[in-house]
Amino acid sequence: MPGRRHSFCCVRSVRMRFDLLLKIAGVGLLVTVICQALTRAGREDIATLAGLAGMLVVLLSVLSLAGELLSQVQAVFQLP
Repeated sequence: MPGRRHSFCCVRSVRMRFDLLLKIAGVGLLVTVICQALTRAGREDIATLAGLAGMLVVLLSVLSLAGELLSQVQAVFQLP
């Protein structure tokens, strides 16, 4: 049943990508609200730091996904 296993693998991969997309959208929405609230309160410096922190969280999520991609490429091509 190789076709069935492959199908499950693809479904899991799509689900993981969708979860990551929702996580990025949630972080973006949260950071936007925090930045707007801090800007209206006159704390532009803290709003900038909040925006940078949000970008860092998203960047780390994307880098972990890139690491998984590289390990899968190594497994497919049997690289050391």
